[in-house]
Amino acid sequence: MSDDSHPNSAVNAAATTNIHHANLQDLPLSAARRLYKGGIRPGEPTRTRVQAQEMLEKIPPSQRAGIDGKSAANNTEQYLSDKHASHIKPHSKGGSNNPNNIKWENAKDNISRGDKTMSWQEQMRLNAKSQFDNLAGAVKAGFQAAPLGAAVGAVTAAPFSLLTNALRVVRGEISAQEATTATLKDTVMGGAVGGATAFATTTVAAACPPIAIALTVAAPVLGVVGAAGMVYEFFKILDDHKQDVKVYYESLTQQELANLQAIENELIYEHQKNLEFLVEAEAINQEITNRPIAPGVEGAMQRLRESAAIAQSLGLTSADSKLLPDSQLRYLPPHS
Repeated sequence: MSDDSHPNSAVNAAATTNIHHANLQDLPLSAARRLYKGGIRPGEPTRTRVQAQEMLEKIPPSQRAGIDGKSAANNTEQYLSDKHASHIKPHSKGGSNNPNNIKWENAKDNISRGDKTMSWQEQMRLNAKSQFDNLAGAVKAGFQAAPLGAAVGAVTAAPFSLLTNALRVVRGEISAQEATTATLKDTVMGGAVGGATAFATTTVAAACPPIAIALTVAAPVLGVVGAAGMVYEFFKILDDHKQDVKVYYESLTQQELANLQAIENELIYEHQKNLEFLVEAEAINQEITNRPIAPGVEGAMQRLRESAAIAQSLGLTSADSKLLPDSQLRYLPPHS
């Protein structure tokens, strides 16, 4: 598979990630009333819209986040269901209803404190609890987003892996079974990358509203980048296939040229051997033709010995000619 598939899976998964943090207008009346009137005694003025927004922002970001306004509002209302707007400095000691003097706390803890001033240890505990709730909510949102991200990543990777491995089968690099296995592996890997990306981006965005806003703004751009990346990858796979085929046929041509050269070298070698043999044969022929012919039996015997010697120099034996028996060649009387 192309090296661009995994980045494309990540980009597309990030582009589909959507986190919305609840605003006042998203909340149902019961939840909004908690923000305006929580901790305020009857007869006292309710908080302003700005102060109500500050009360909303005291809720851990991930606990008031969702994929849209409705789900974000539901999560916010669920978080507030067992909470009291606890005063750091109680009413009885002059504490105000300003959000700066308020912390969201479990109802039973607020009730058990009564009219005591909240200690710094209790404030630290509530701050730590708020951070923990934010982290827990962010991780929960990440796990909820991961399946969709995995599906997007797998869908992004599968067709390109299928195309790449199909072309490898065409080129004879792998079998159809190996292509199926490789495609399945690439699809799973794409799904893992998409799921991990969705989990990470959603977790961070849920815990940090500015990141969520930036991600929402960037989503269309990420979508365009992901689509452009897929188009680029498609043509890159085809171009890589074209180059691989070109290299393959060039390698075949080089092999054929090497084989032809080897054959030509062998033919030239054999031809040289034949030429040398012909030259040697011509010399022997001249020697035989031009040798003096002595008269009588003695001359004939001399020519026979010379012919036998020439035959032996050429490697001829009685097996090559019945006219050259070994006994005849071996026992010819020497010339006196």
